[in-house]
Amino acid sequence: MLEGVFLFFGKIFISCFVFIVESDYREEVSRILKRFTKILSLVTALLMVLCMTAAFAETEAEGEEQGVDEILQMMDISDVEQTEGMGLEEMTEAFTESAMGEYLDAATGFSMQYPSIFQFDENTGNSAATTDGKATLSIENYDTAGGLTKEALLEAIKLEVPDFKPGSDDNNGCIRVDRKKDGSTMQTDLYYLTGKSFHHIILTYPAGEEEKYSSYIEYMINTMETNDTDLG
Repeated sequence: MLEGVFLFFGKIFISCFVFIVESDYREEVSRILKRFTKILSLVTALLMVLCMTAAFAETEAEGEEQGVDEILQMMDISDVEQTEGMGLEEMTEAFTESAMGEYLDAATGFSMQYPSIFQFDENTGNSAATTDGKATLSIENYDTAGGLTKEALLEAIKLEVPDFKPGSDDNNGCIRVDRKKDGSTMQTDLYYLTGKSFHHIILTYPAGEEEKYSSYIEYMINTMETNDTDLG
């Protein structure tokens, strides 16, 4: 679009230039040409603003569309009935209320939302499984009193998972490690370290269903928090 506009005004500019050279009214035409140049500058600036606004709107729409796709993926493996015409915010709220539960460790103040497809053991409260038993979730909480550093944790992870690359999966202060436990089972370890406590969340689920559970895992990570905000 900009190329066509510039080409159009360029032709006018050249025509005016030729006219100045061949005309006896050079001063008058020169004044007109200066005004034309100012107008051209204003039009160019306006077009640039319009193009930037359109690009921003397109990017924003793509971001919302991606958010809708992600929440729909999670709804597909939950009991939420999709309501036609729902916006992203409404879908997220419906999903949270119907498909997620909240875990809280009173001793350390650690909390996290988890998929309600997991049913926690009433005796321990820290281990859960799906009704079909194909996926499990366990949570370990430790009061470290600042005795565990992130560097020491990374070294421990590398000893257990040799191909782990520090910093590649760090989100919301949580380190995520995905690995194949055996031929038919995937395991995801989430390590959440603060200045006063350490939390290790372990999920196992069928191999081949990584995409299905990945949305849940990302949601869990983004909802992790403690009353101690000093992350390790």
